[in-house]
Amino acid sequence: MFWIGSARFSSASPGTYWLELKAERKEGEGSSMAGHIVNRGEKTWMVRIFLGRDGKGKRRYLNKTIRGTKKKANEYLSKTLTDISAGTFVQSSADSVEDYLEKWLETAARPGLRENTYREYKGLIKRYIKPAIGRLRLSDLRPLDVQKFYTGLTDKELSPRTVRYTHSVLTSAFKQAVRWRMLAHNPCSSVELPRKTANEMQSLTPAEAARFLEEAVRDRWSALFVLALATGLRPSEYLGLKWADIDLEQGVINVQRSLQWRTHKSGDWYFGEPKTPRSRRRIPLPSSALRALIEH
Repeated sequence: MFWIGSARFSSASPGTYWLELKAERKEGEGSSMAGHIVNRGEKTWMVRIFLGRDGKGKRRYLNKTIRGTKKKANEYLSKTLTDISAGTFVQSSADSVEDYLEKWLETAARPGLRENTYREYKGLIKRYIKPAIGRLRLSDLRPLDVQKFYTGLTDKELSPRTVRYTHSVLTSAFKQAVRWRMLAHNPCSSVELPRKTANEMQSLTPAEAARFLEEAVRDRWSALFVLALATGLRPSEYLGLKWADIDLEQGVINVQRSLQWRTHKSGDWYFGEPKTPRSRRRIPLPSSALRALIEH
């Protein structure tokens, strides 16, 4: 029998080695977690660790095949028992990244997302993430895999904003995997992102705006076009306005909702929350927009 740190090794039989690690319960009582190593052939070892009992009292074990030296198997056994004792052990999951992301999106992310955001997440996962790393096992995913994935997106000339948005989605997904004890660490926390770039704003020139309004006046929705051009509201915001939101006497509008498309149920339009809390706001109407609304 011999000791390594707080671990005690013993030889039960030729080719079989036991390790027992003492752990203190919260109540102060001593408990032991045992594991053993069995020789399965040349440079092949099977590590078997007792994980306790399930709700029905059945014993639960972790079995792990280690290829290499017996020292490597001993190191895995000692580290795993230490992690179990510290409460940081994460058992390897058979789920692929693709399978996990589907579960995360539907069970954890969706309830807190707006319809448009949910649709963006789903499209992003389908277009970029699944083809690149979707088939990898979740428990085998490493920061290097994620870094290569981001580099591949950049090589395809996707914008830094798209890469960063993809990173935001993956970071959120894998953060939940850590909470669910499916990952020990978030592989997105150790990668480099492309530098942000400022895109030049594209807008109509005064001449183009005047020409647009000249044509729009012939349309039945001309007042809406004037309002959109004069206020800079998002399409979902000005399409979500009701007459009750417009104070013609004070010359202001109150943005309180947005028009959104429902994808997962009936597939129709509905009024939802504005994009952000700050999107709820009171906007003064320029004279051109006020006049167009009054005439309408």
